[in-house]
Amino acid sequence: MIRSITYDMLFGAWFGIDNNGQPIFFGCVLLQDETLRSFAWAIQTLIRFMKGRCPQTILSDLDPRLRDAITSELPSTKHVTSIWNILPKVSSWFSLQLGSQYADFKSEFDALYRLESTEDFELRWNQMVSIFGLGSDKHITLLYSLRTSWVLSYVRVHFLARMATTAYSKSVDAFLKGIFGVQSCLRGFFEQVGIAANLQNERHQEIQCQYMHMKTCLPIEEHSRQILTPFAFNALQQELIVSMQYAASEMANGSYLVRHFRKIDGESLVIWIPEDEQIHCSCKEFESSGILCRHALRVFIDKNYFQLPEKYFLSRWRRESSLMFYDDHSVHDKDDEWFQEFQSLTETLFAESSITKERSDYIRRELTKELTRLLNEVRDMPENDGAPMDFTLTPTD
Repeated sequence: MIRSITYDMLFGAWFGIDNNGQPIFFGCVLLQDETLRSFAWAIQTLIRFMKGRCPQTILSDLDPRLRDAITSELPSTKHVTSIWNILPKVSSWFSLQLGSQYADFKSEFDALYRLESTEDFELRWNQMVSIFGLGSDKHITLLYSLRTSWVLSYVRVHFLARMATTAYSKSVDAFLKGIFGVQSCLRGFFEQVGIAANLQNERHQEIQCQYMHMKTCLPIEEHSRQILTPFAFNALQQELIVSMQYAASEMANGSYLVRHFRKIDGESLVIWIPEDEQIHCSCKEFESSGILCRHALRVFIDKNYFQLPEKYFLSRWRRESSLMFYDDHSVHDKDDEWFQEFQSLTETLFAESSITKERSDYIRRELTKELTRLLNEVRDMPENDGAPMDFTLTPTD
């Protein structure tokens, strides 16, 4: 259905995540084919949009040409494949082949994915392959070759901002369905993108105003509520609640072994460095999401901390933080003549070019040439002429 709207071209979209855990729609791309060259061009366009700043981490599906393009164009970016892109493949690859054994295989596969130790993963993976007779299976070979991009024990050392969660995946799907579900032409698609983006901004404001209820009597919770966004506070709050079911045992070297009272999961090693209040847990939750885990929180509680050290409130999850900086002449000012003029020109161009394929091809060809000419001229101009601008919009951390 999507290809019928996009003149049989491939549709791709770029998403991020804001400090309320909501997807941010950065933009989309229409590609004539799925070649390495096309994917590389799309990534180059994204980098230009981001003013040359490459993402720290990028998530994608298993497409080999897209993976190669990411490796080529974003060599310093960690490439992660979400487990939610892998699980449907696992079902289609192995359910018929293994038959009645598939349920046992799937249970072991899920357990392997969640292991904290890479050494444990390597050992149990080999055991699983042997037990189910999958040593020569090409799909098992593929998954193993890509293990550093999807297995938790390998990827949790990289910052994912909870983009690999089920909730985030569902939010992205809902956004895309909202765009395509009611459209029958490319023109309607572009109009719907604008509507969806505006609704997304309104949703952001609604979430920011949500009241955050206390669920414990811990001073750490009260202090965190004053700093974190509702999304981040809720995540930390859940970890605080669960931490009460854990016990921390101090070791001779000052580290701690933290375990659930029913031993429903393995022990976690928490390293505490009192000199500068550093805490590190073997589960790597903070490194991955920027939210302290139940194990680290258990140690802070046992040490009678009433407030968490400031370093454990990342700017990404603070109430006052934002992925974009706006000056006093904000984009939210609907009377901003500069913004309205360019928005109107863009909408008109999209509307006229999406009526026929001939128009679309012509606009794409001529616009590329004209933009190249304009950019070359603009880049030759001084970067500062002393005149104040009415509108500024620049990326920030």
